[in-house]
Amino acid sequence: MMYPPPRFEQQKNEVLQRYRILNGSEVHVADQIVRTAAQVLSVPMVVVSLNERYRNWYRSTFGVQAPMMERLLSFCAQANLSDFAFAVSDVRTEAHFASDPVVEGPPHVVFFAGAPLRDPDGKRFGSLCLVDSRPHVFSDEKLRLLESFAGIVSQDICVRSAARYAVRDLIEAEHDKCGLFDMAMTDPLTKALNRRAFFRFAEREVLRAGRHGKPVSAMLFDIDHFKQVNDVHGHGVGDEVLMRLVECVTRSVRDEDLLGRIGGEEFAMVLPETEPLRAVILANRIRESVSELKFAGKTGPFRITISIGVSEPGFADLDILPALERADSALYQAKQKGRNRVELTPLPRDASSIAAA
Repeated sequence: MMYPPPRFEQQKNEVLQRYRILNGSEVHVADQIVRTAAQVLSVPMVVVSLNERYRNWYRSTFGVQAPMMERLLSFCAQANLSDFAFAVSDVRTEAHFASDPVVEGPPHVVFFAGAPLRDPDGKRFGSLCLVDSRPHVFSDEKLRLLESFAGIVSQDICVRSAARYAVRDLIEAEHDKCGLFDMAMTDPLTKALNRRAFFRFAEREVLRAGRHGKPVSAMLFDIDHFKQVNDVHGHGVGDEVLMRLVECVTRSVRDEDLLGRIGGEEFAMVLPETEPLRAVILANRIRESVSELKFAGKTGPFRITISIGVSEPGFADLDILPALERADSALYQAKQKGRNRVELTPLPRDASSIAAA
């Protein structure tokens, strides 16, 4: 059953869509940056090598085949040892690199260059690496270009990271708002609307129905002999009865129907765009469903029944109270006629009560 504001999952999805930010289980691909770097610096392979924090959600590579990815990333991680941009024209002449698997085997790395990636505080979190299978001689101008591209990658990661944290905070705030809404508006035991929330939303429906000339019905019901349930089986079982009753009723109604707990075992419903006779049909269906519920009690299994009164607001009514008073009168008649039944009290133009079960 849904009623405003939307539930948390809907709020979360709306925030994610609104800000177009990927969640933590997805990877953002920024290959367009390294593709441009490869074209400008005339190298066939470019890799952004990141620490674990960013590697989980950010990926940016060019010219690297999937089977080589992990091996090449391990090789590029060695660039983290340098605090400045560097270029090694031929790694085969360097003892530190010469025996690496990606040098001796595919993709046969010869040229290797890198520049550090840093956050705004200067903290190092990865490197932008250039790789080729033939030697290069890098000028100072190309090293400066490499540093510029590293700055672009750093900024992209940091901005997206900040946005992700901001959206996470927004989601947490929406979650807190939904939690506060539930606490303020719902009955803690049954999760139906509490009395205050029910009357607040019911008034909206009555006023809306009056403006648009639409029918609306009110329903009042309670559990027959509920005191005996508590006396014989205990209040714990009584609570279970109330919770399962609400679950049963919720399965039988629409999202736009309002269900509220307005007393101990007394519940009310408002059914928008529903004529009283159709409400009676629904009430009987609910009554039959509830009578089929089975509970485990101290003296053995038992069942419950409910009695239901139905009515509707008048044209001049500004809230649901007059309709509920008439529904309460119908409920009293259902009790007087033996319980486990539905009664309808029409508007005052026809004061006679119509038995509906």
